[in-house]
Amino acid sequence: MCELFGMSARHPTDVNHSLALLRPRGGEIGPHSDGWGVAFYEGRAARVFKEPVPAAESRCLAFISEYDFQSTTVVAHIRKANPAEIGRASANTHPFERELCGCSWVFAHNGKLPGMRDDPGLTPRRFLPMGDTDSEYAFCLLLDAIAEHGDSACAFSPADFVTRIDRLVEQLAGFGEFNFMLSDGDHLTAPVHSRLHLLRRTCDQEDCQQEVVLLATSPLTDEPWVPLIPGSLYVFAHGTELARKAVSSPLETVSQSPKFENEEMCA
Repeated sequence: MCELFGMSARHPTDVNHSLALLRPRGGEIGPHSDGWGVAFYEGRAARVFKEPVPAAESRCLAFISEYDFQSTTVVAHIRKANPAEIGRASANTHPFERELCGCSWVFAHNGKLPGMRDDPGLTPRRFLPMGDTDSEYAFCLLLDAIAEHGDSACAFSPADFVTRIDRLVEQLAGFGEFNFMLSDGDHLTAPVHSRLHLLRRTCDQEDCQQEVVLLATSPLTDEPWVPLIPGSLYVFAHGTELARKAVSSPLETVSQSPKFENEEMCA
């Protein structure tokens, strides 16, 4: 499988430390050696860096981990090809990116969805895959589901957004494992099929209090990462949890995630 990492922050910050800890899992201390990618948002646009090489061996990722890119939303991924014949290629490397409503949408997935392409009701329309992965195919289906609302697709609340995709998310999860991160730059959406952990950090940064939510398939540090509930869909923005929905349960809109222990280092 693969590993996911995401960050949502109140103010722009870097994720150097987190990327440095994630990097060796890509082929050195972990088996995810078939590619890496990271997207940093700057307003509506995402800077996407990725390579179909082991993260642990990438000079590019080593450079990025020290470059101090600042963002409020980050999505990162290290890949283990499964099945192996869908091998290393730029088109198969996460996160994937498409334009919708005048902004970049990025998507990264952990899992596989065998049989999804055989369902005649699950055929991409406006958004088409460029690679061979089930992940990118599912991303295209999700964007089609969002875009089918026409002009209203560009102006929606977190509750509306969850309502638009939750049925499709549940349907796709029926084919296999479907943990993913999806972002439009403002919101970070994270359905949890099997495993995802959350860490909240609060620290002072340049005369303001910084709120940061970190998400990772497996905890990156010895801090109190909290396992999120399988079968739930979470939406974060600017370091705050905006909404969550459990499978077959009503949407819950929340003003803020539970507080955890403070940490001086923000990301």
